[in-house]
Amino acid sequence: MLCRGQGFHQLVTQSTQSETSGSRWTRDEVLVALNLYCRTPFGRLHARNPEIIRIASALGRTPSALAMKCCNLAAFDPSLQSRGVAGLRKASKIDRLVWEEFAAHPEQVGFESETRVADAMDQPLRQVEHVTWEDVHGLDRQAVTKVRVNQDFFRSLVLTGYNERCAICTLPLKRLLVASHIVPWSVDTSLRMNPQNGICLCSLHDRAFDCGILGINAGYTIEVSKSLERHRATAIVHESLARYEGKEINLPDRWCPDPVLLERHRKLVFV
Repeated sequence: MLCRGQGFHQLVTQSTQSETSGSRWTRDEVLVALNLYCRTPFGRLHARNPEIIRIASALGRTPSALAMKCCNLAAFDPSLQSRGVAGLRKASKIDRLVWEEFAAHPEQVGFESETRVADAMDQPLRQVEHVTWEDVHGLDRQAVTKVRVNQDFFRSLVLTGYNERCAICTLPLKRLLVASHIVPWSVDTSLRMNPQNGICLCSLHDRAFDCGILGINAGYTIEVSKSLERHRATAIVHESLARYEGKEINLPDRWCPDPVLLERHRKLVFV
């Protein structure tokens, strides 16, 4: 089963027409581009995107150059590689270094990328209002801020990959969507910012996944717990849960769920 990547070929075609000259990109600038790549759907990752225009201006770059840098980073995206999509071939050493740093240390690099965007745009850090990842009691202000910022970044990254639709029922209402962890963050904190440990689910299916009523196997097929058996005849249970058994989830454009982590979830949580 391979991930989708709708619009990426067109994105690459548009970006190859962008400028290639100019000063070398700094690590801070590439961090901003990484942040944009994570938060921006493929269909909006182009030089006409108002956000790209604003950020490019703040960096002293052209929108075309910034959009192309995002396409350069796509060359390292494992979900695109799994589909045989190479991305642009002009990725630099600093592009690879930043990508590898993010893969190895997503909490640290994700927070750093948010800081660089805030600095460039002269705006406050984006962060959630309510912390759900951990008990922040006793943490200093800087530590709490980092958790709030990373929680917001992870949510945006996951929802963007799924085009803001539930992976099970395709509900498109953003306010009812959750960036759910496959392996619970409370079980393994090292995975809580791993993009491949995230899946976009609506509130109902997020809860059903968390408590073991629904599972997803390594082949991306939905499983329903036998504990639901006595309720299957109930219309609402069938329509909202049971009818999805045996169906494949809607895969994201990037960062497909890691099959190893899905199997780990089944062993830890699935009833």
